[in-house]
Amino acid sequence: MEKHYISVPEYLVFENTIHFINSFKLLNEQRLYVFDFKNLRRIDPFSILLLSSELEIFKKNNPESKFSAKNFEHCTYAAHMGFFQSFGLDFGKFPGEAKNNNRYIPLKIYTVSDIKQSARDALVNPGEILEDFAREISTVLTQNTDKNLADILRYCIREIFRNIVEHSNTTKFGFCAQYLPSLNKVSFSVLDRGMGIKNSLSENPELNLNDDLTALKESLKPGISGKTYPSQLNKPTGEWANSGFGLFMTSSICKNGGSFFIASGESGIYLSQGNEKILNVNIQGSALNLTINLDKKEKFREILANLHKEIKEFENIKASKSSLDILE
Repeated sequence: MEKHYISVPEYLVFENTIHFINSFKLLNEQRLYVFDFKNLRRIDPFSILLLSSELEIFKKNNPESKFSAKNFEHCTYAAHMGFFQSFGLDFGKFPGEAKNNNRYIPLKIYTVSDIKQSARDALVNPGEILEDFAREISTVLTQNTDKNLADILRYCIREIFRNIVEHSNTTKFGFCAQYLPSLNKVSFSVLDRGMGIKNSLSENPELNLNDDLTALKESLKPGISGKTYPSQLNKPTGEWANSGFGLFMTSSICKNGGSFFIASGESGIYLSQGNEKILNVNIQGSALNLTINLDKKEKFREILANLHKEIKEFENIKASKSSLDILE
């Protein structure tokens, strides 16, 4: 049987991982694929989440092919986080099997229908179920260094999860997080395989979205949502009444105190202080990765103060516009 060997890079870290995924997705269908992990030395949470999902999709897209892997026994961190089991290789723990601690949250995969059913059983909004996820993640991300920051991140993460559960049309989503004490940095990643940012925001008729990149840039502005918009006659209440600030706040915090990455469809945007980079990707659904440098603790107070000011100004402008609309 003809074999096609794919050598996994030494460093599966962010952009390296995106390039690696793009490389094997372009391959013509072979009878047997062999992924060789011999060179792998480092893998980050974003790569654990995205690569494991892409490998699972790659297998499904090549149903006539066989798949195997070799030289993976030394990859104990990835195995413990649930990386290998998530795409069908019987090595290490299953996603969600490893217990959380204050240093990391292993790969977890949740089914949207289960979350909605839990909310119905408890007679609550799904957002309340997702609040527990967000609190757990924000505690790891801030390492209890700043309660105000933890509260803001909990809100942001909850809103990101709500968008996935209520509006992405995905059946499941995954996330993981890691604290790196040697760098005093934390990393959090989330991935869904839903309709994507562009299709989601296209429900808002006031947005002109020609491509995925335009949609991504719009999604990072305050108050942007596919569910609510200024000219809407019957504005939603309840769960979607305050839509549109989760990605704006998260990206603002992270780009000034770490980094922020969002990708959907054929485009990705990487943001850090004074830096913006556009990446070519090929992602069904949407992926996010954020990092926070905890040694910038003092700076977060300034970041949060500026955010509150910007949101207040936005709300005042929106209120003024609504008043003018009523007078007209």
